[in-house]
Amino acid sequence: MKVVVGLRPQPNKTNMRSEALGTALEGAGHSVRYALRGDLVKGVDLYIQTGFAASRALESAIEAQIPYIIMEASPFRDLDINEYSSWGYNGLQGGAWRPSVPQEERPKPDLQPEHGGGQVIIGQKPTDHSLRGSDHVEWICAKRLALPEADFRPHPLMVMEGTQEPIAVALQRYGEVFTYSSTVGVDAVVAGCKAYADSEQSLLRYYRGDREEFLHELSWFQALHSEYSSLVPYIVSGYEEAHARMAQGQIEHPREKVDGAAVCEQYYRTRLCRATT
Repeated sequence: MKVVVGLRPQPNKTNMRSEALGTALEGAGHSVRYALRGDLVKGVDLYIQTGFAASRALESAIEAQIPYIIMEASPFRDLDINEYSSWGYNGLQGGAWRPSVPQEERPKPDLQPEHGGGQVIIGQKPTDHSLRGSDHVEWICAKRLALPEADFRPHPLMVMEGTQEPIAVALQRYGEVFTYSSTVGVDAVVAGCKAYADSEQSLLRYYRGDREEFLHELSWFQALHSEYSSLVPYIVSGYEEAHARMAQGQIEHPREKVDGAAVCEQYYRTRLCRATT
């Protein structure tokens, strides 16, 4: 298989996610070329990129009907974010496609006892690609109107002053967690909360009521960078179907860059980012 790994201009730590999979594919005998994300992608079988930005390389791959893999931070938050990452074909998070997972066990977080408590609405960064262009401020306002007793937790980057307590600590107080597509939904399931997502592309689409099964499935979608070689056979096993699905139009298209300053100002102006106790 001929592979192109699209990289952000150096230095950029997020490149290590794509490089980890590229290195693993090289070790398995595949031809891998590293290029900038601004380059065109031609004559290859697979394109790999960190994040879902509408780069020239990603758009070129989609136009040429070349399957792509998006690398992201792992939703298993108790692991080192700089050493662990997730992957998926032709989409982002729950909107990506992966083949059926094997029975073999892989590392995953320990489940905490299920518990009750209050309600919390989870805010995301308004420029997050996983929002897929939706109006997040409008979503938050509607959610707070529908759940007047619920607390609101802004995204850490949206806090105007002070600091937030760790999400793992906060989740101990809540029995129900409401998100649009945030990976905090995964944290909530692990912490023993009931978790809900309004986006069909959330990772919670894999949650069917069995927490053990949920984490087992997710465990095959991420790995330590040093162990991606162990996942290569599984990842490559899905290539042909990913290609066929792409030809049938089962693919997510990257969102164009939005005016981050404007949407973040709107987030602040609504005073939704006031920290809750």
